[in-house]
Amino acid sequence: MTDPLFASGGYKFALNPIQWFATEDGWLDPTKGPAPQDLLKEIARSGFHAVHAQVPGGWTTEDYKDALKDAGLQPAPGYLSMALPEHGVDLATTLETARTGAAQQAELGLTDMFIATRMTKDAPRVQRPGVGADFDEARFAMIFDLVDKASAILKEEGVRAALHPHIGTWIETEAETRRLLDGIGSDQLGFGPDTGHLSWAGADVIGLMSDYRDRTRVVHVKDCRLGVRDAAKAAAKTYQETVVSGLWAEPGTGELDLAGMIAALGPDFDGWLVAEVDFPTLPPFECAEASALWLAGLRRPAASH
Repeated sequence: MTDPLFASGGYKFALNPIQWFATEDGWLDPTKGPAPQDLLKEIARSGFHAVHAQVPGGWTTEDYKDALKDAGLQPAPGYLSMALPEHGVDLATTLETARTGAAQQAELGLTDMFIATRMTKDAPRVQRPGVGADFDEARFAMIFDLVDKASAILKEEGVRAALHPHIGTWIETEAETRRLLDGIGSDQLGFGPDTGHLSWAGADVIGLMSDYRDRTRVVHVKDCRLGVRDAAKAAAKTYQETVVSGLWAEPGTGELDLAGMIAALGPDFDGWLVAEVDFPTLPPFECAEASALWLAGLRRPAASH
């Protein structure tokens, strides 16, 4: 069945409800927020019809499907955070986690999944965000191998990996992003950009999204205040210090050309836009309402003839 909003020129959109888990120190606490069933109902009440899929701990996929149905929500592509040896996790374990996560997404009927490397508070790039700190060729080769193997595993499970550059991780800059995408086949590795994180890293977001539009099926839509970003970089602020300085904004209230970035995907883009507000300026529910309203009003660019 064709989504009526998509048929009228709009986009499929979903929410990653992380604003409910934001902490005062600029981080996220997954133990905060409402119980999963209550959260799903709040998301639906805010105007979203789909949610970034994440099966809660201790639940089966069937439990989650039932809760989604009860709330009136569809699942939208989820997220794989890949631990590294520096986190005390061997790569074989990380790859097995990737397989389990992909199988779960496939059970939910999903065909795409964001993949990123894990971010921790003490990481060098969390301490010096957005500048590609401590780049190392040997480490990059290890990350490349991990992304290659993980994306191959996801493909075996019927899910295409979407490379997700993220501030504070070892896949942060435009150069790192392009090297990975150009080095791994498009049949195996897609692109899952985050408008806010790429902007924080100083990337040409419109250029990236245009160049890799054929590999893009999922996007995190995140707005930010570039003035806050620039002042934080000049003052050498950490990730958390930058966040609490007021970096993030609800979609359409920051300083990014979000509409232009999304339009770079072309008139035929029929993938998912997933709203994220890591540190809301509104209470969580009102933040979700504002995000849904902005996304519902967005229209695909007209096809050129």
